Amino acid sequence: MDKRKVVELFLKEGVLLSPEEMEKINEENYLQMLREKKNEDGVECEVKKPRWGKVTTEEYVKMYNENFEFLKNLLLKKTRAVSIDKGRKIFSEVTIIGRVKEIKGSGFVLEDVTGETEVSCDNRDVNVGDVIGLKGRFRENVFFPEQVIWPDIPLGNEPKLTGRRVVLTPSPKGSEGEIVISPIAKEGVIGGFGRRGEIIIKNKEGEMRILAYSPPEKLGEDEAVKLLKKRRLPDEKNPDNAIRKIPHIFWLFNNSANWSRNYKGVTIISTNKGSFAEYENGRVRFGKL
Repeated sequence: MDKRKVVELFLKEGVLLSPEEMEKINEENYLQMLREKKNEDGVECEVKKPRWGKVTTEEYVKMYNENFEFLKNLLLKKTRAVSIDKGRKIFSEVTIIGRVKEIKGSGFVLEDVTGETEVSCDNRDVNVGDVIGLKGRFRENVFFPEQVIWPDIPLGNEPKLTGRRVVLTPSPKGSEGEIVISPIAKEGVIGGFGRRGEIIIKNKEGEMRILAYSPPEKLGEDEAVKLLKKRRLPDEKNPDNAIRKIPHIFWLFNNSANWSRNYKGVTIISTNKGSFAEYENGRVRFGKL
């Protein structure tokens, strides 16, 4: 890239170069210099990665219990619930909260700290590990729900960080942008989180949270929305899989297709292995690597 095109790129990003900087800039350092110049207004980036690898039984149980309590508390903000054991003794409509232990032909088994119950329900959205609320009645020790309540996310979730162009790319090769995020670590790139990570971009105006996730099975738009409703990712090997902080962007990388969708203020962006996405002020543009 010649210096004329470099200057055009900097002007497009709203950055002016001094004569001294023009002398120093070259094809190898212009992207790093662009990020440094743009970061002069106090942009900070943080990457959080889940813990992978072996954990002790005590650590596993601790993460499992913390996740369950977090999701249960989200549900308790929406409804008044009783334990499964207490609900069995009530002969009117009740709400119970629990974790799906297993799927059965006629429904599934729901458990909490007081016990478990068979649930007669053909809801195909329910999977093992989901923490849900059920409103209905007990009949002969079987629960018949009339409503399924998900942890979900609240309305009004809008990013406060404006004027930033974020590039989401499965590979940093050939990517250009003010803020480049990739699962692969490279100088000048934010990431290196592997299959899953949370990226927080902050400045004096606010912050933007990006949840990056490579799904083991390809997800469509409706399946991606279900993950946000459940507030958990299907990583059973890692019990710390709850979506605790609501993301502004939910990025599914190495997925089957390029698409974007808004769900309650969360911009869901899907890219395949050969594509990247640019996000700026709520707009999404796709490109090929």
